Order: sequence, then C-alpha cells, then structure tokens
Amino acid sequence: MLFNSYIFIFLFLPISLLGWYGLNRIKKYQTAQIFLIVMSLWFYAYFNSSYLAVLLASCMANYLFSLILTQKPALCRPVLIMGCAVNLGLLGVFKYYDFFVENLNAVFHAGFTCRHILLPLGISFFTFQQLSYIIDRCRGRAPHYSLVDYLSFVTFFPQLIAGPIVLHTEIIPQFGDLEKRKFRIDDFAYGICYFVFGLAKKVLLADTLAGAVNYGFSEIAKLDAPAAAVVAVSFMLELYFDFSGYCDMAIGIGRMFGIRIPDNFNAPYRSASVKEFWKRWHMTLGRFFTQYVYIPLGGNRKGVCRTVLNTMIVFTLSGLWHGADWSFVLWGFLHGLGVSVNVIWLRLAPGTGRETQPGQGSFGKRLRHFGCQAATFGFVCLAFVFFRSDSVADGFLFMRRLFSGDSYHFVKYIADNLSYAELYVPTKLISMRFPAFLRDYRMYVYLAILGVSMVLALGKTTKERLEGRALTAAFSWKMTILFVWSVISLTGVSTFLYFNF
Repeated sequence: MLFNSYIFIFLFLPISLLGWYGLNRIKKYQTAQIFLIVMSLWFYAYFNSSYLAVLLASCMANYLFSLILTQKPALCRPVLIMGCAVNLGLLGVFKYYDFFVENLNAVFHAGFTCRHILLPLGISFFTFQQLSYIIDRCRGRAPHYSLVDYLSFVTFFPQLIAGPIVLHTEIIPQFGDLEKRKFRIDDFAYGICYFVFGLAKKVLLADTLAGAVNYGFSEIAKLDAPAAAVVAVSFMLELYFDFSGYCDMAIGIGRMFGIRIPDNFNAPYRSASVKEFWKRWHMTLGRFFTQYVYIPLGGNRKGVCRTVLNTMIVFTLSGLWHGADWSFVLWGFLHGLGVSVNVIWLRLAPGTGRETQPGQGSFGKRLRHFGCQAATFGFVCLAFVFFRSDSVADGFLFMRRLFSGDSYHFVKYIADNLSYAELYVPTKLISMRFPAFLRDYRMYVYLAILGVSMVLALGKTTKERLEGRALTAAFSWKMTILFVWSVISLTGVSTFLYFNF
C-alpha cells in the first residue's frame, strides 16, 4: 500500500488511528498493540499476500534465535553465526540468486537456470533491522522482548517497507511507555504537517520530474551534453524528494501514533565533501554499516591504509545492498573512493575540514566552501548515474554523452515528458495560439522546476521548518492548501524508488 494513495489516506490510516487510540483509551494496551501489528501486516500484504509468509518466517526465526540466547547464553557465537547466515541467506536467495547464477554462467560457461524469484517488498530493510537486533543480543546490548513487542518493532508499518532502518532501542521502549498511548494534539498536528510536507515532496516534485528522468535514461544514445547534465541533476532531485518524502511521511505517521522515528536525511546537498554527504544521506543505513561492519573491521583505528580498505568494503557492500547488479556495486565503489579521498586529504592537511563552514570566516573561506559544495554535488550526480542506469554499459554510455560536447537542444524533447498537470491550461493556450513556441515554453518550465527544486533541496529541512513553529491559523491554511493540492495530484500511477531495494 502506498502512502500516496487514496485508500491509505482516507481508509487505512483513519481506521488504524481510531483503533489504536480507541483501544488505548479503554486501557486495552496489549490489544491495541496487537491491532496495530495486524494493520501493519495488512499494509504489507496489500501488494502481494505471498510476501507476508516471508516476513513472518523471518520474524519467527529471529525471535527464536533471541529466545535461544535467553535459555542458553553460552550459545552466543553459534547463534550469531546462524542468525547472520539465516538473515543474509534469506536476502541472498530472494535478491541475489539470479545475479549470482548469471555471473557464474558468464565466468564458467555453465548452464544454471535463473529462477526470477519475486523480490519481497522491503526485504533489505526488515532484514537489516532484525540483523542489528540479533547482533546486539549476542553482544549483550539487547534484552529478549515479548513476541508482541518484537513484532511491533519489525512490522510497524510507517517504516516497514522503505525505512528508516530503526534500532530496537528507538522503537520498543516507546511502545512500553503508556504516556505515549495518550492522544496529544500537538504531536498529532506535528505529525500531520510532517506527512503533508512529505506527500508534497513526493507527488508535486519527485513524480513531476520522473517522466523526464525516465525518458532521458531510456534514450541515452540520443542525449547531447546539456541534456545529459540536466537529466543527471533531475534524477538526483527526483531521488531525494522521493526518498526523503517517504521518510517524512513515515516520521509524520509515527508521530500521529505517538511514536518517534529517527530522521534519515539532513539536507545532503549542502555537503562540502562526499564524507559529509554520507553523514546526511540515508543516515540510518550509514549508521547500520558503521556500527555493524565498519567498526568491527577496525574502523579508523589501524592506520590510514586500513581505514581506506574498511571504507571501500563498507561502500561496496552498501552498493550491493541497494541492488543485485554491477552498476550498484560500481556506484558504491565510487562513493567509497570519494570518501577515501576525503580521509587521505584530512590526514595530509589536518584542520581543513573545519574551515569549510558556511557563513563563517573570510570571503575566501566561504567561497571555497561553496566550491566544495558544488564539486561534491557534481561528483554525487556522476556516481548516481550508475545507480539509475540499467547496466554498467549504459552508465558509461551516459558518461560519454555527458562529456561529448554535443549540443543540439535535446533538452526540449526531454521537457515534453515532464509531468505538470497544473500547467495544463497555459500549455493548451500556447499550443493553440503559439504552437511554434510550445517546445521552448516546456523547456523553460522544466528548467524553472529544476531551479525551484534545487532551491528547496538546499533550503530548510522539514524538521527545520516545523521545529518550534507555532501552528497558527495562517500556517494551518497553508498546510491545508498543500495537502489538497497534493491529493488532487494523485492521478498518476507511481511508486517509491526505494521499494526496489
């Protein structure tokens, strides 16, 4: 079920909220929690009921591992090995089996058959979430919870399908806090505003840019250099507004239920280095890899060479986590390379990282900071070309078109595929009165939307816009208009990009 759908906004969410607060109101706390689990399972099974068996099997297996540790703490190491094997094995079978077989056939000229297994929705997210719990259990940093609490942690629907990747310490104690079961108007209003901002990001910005991006990447061979640059920037903005919009909606829904979900984005395009970018982009994934892969490998404690090696391992694995294709692996490798360059540079020139703060220091330092921001954004755009491309070959073809030097106004043709129903009337009038100007008009609109999107991406985050703000009548009217505008725009068929991962 999509957050940006009529059935979710006008049926599922109201029923879930009424049931949750109604049962808590009459002090049926356990029943309320079970009700929320059932609703979350309905939410998950809405796309395909066969997904549900995989999710429940994964939950039961991990809960059993936790129970074994309670009964026999001495079995910590075997349970850790088994837990990692089961979770990563499940991910391997459903997500990487065909990838492994295709490469095995290519290298050894074998004839193994691909199974084309249907990828369960959100398997990468709920697998990592449970894996973090099992590792914490084996480290002695997590208690054994009741089955209801554990299922609430894993299946809580706002973050179930596409994150953020939450830790047990962030969610389960909140379900145990009876004060959070009470309806609080401030929390609820704050959650609605968060949801509306996220919905607007997704529907009004990400979905608007999607048509142009999809066309650009389907016609790579036809792109000239300016068009390739515009498509690369468009994709970065589409991806940001799509994923951060989903996370904003998840955080908002959580707040409506009295549950706080961690932030996942912090204005990543303000970053002045690739390392800073990954402290601001998909922060909960970065936290997982830092805590459960990078630090156990030795982190930065064993010299610069080992730090670089650990960084490259983490980012390559991060690329593979995103998708079973060499284009994702290359994408992760490139980001690892970018972060490693930052690490080496800071070792060679200590203190330089602290000087690049916006609005501080001399004009020269501020100028250098903005230069670093532009260079970082450029690098990220180039690396994400491989993230979006269907193959490594397509990614390199895109790069050749980007640096070809050709210019034959192909941006105009890309602009024809931009989705902006709100401008239907002026577009129709121009097509009737000035048909020769129509394509130029669409191009200018496209570039204007890109400019507005970039300003918004560099501007205040949703948290910065809402934190400490009084919910005045004027602000409430603005939220109402934005919500109605977004709901009216729910006409096209769309999904969230990170559902694929």
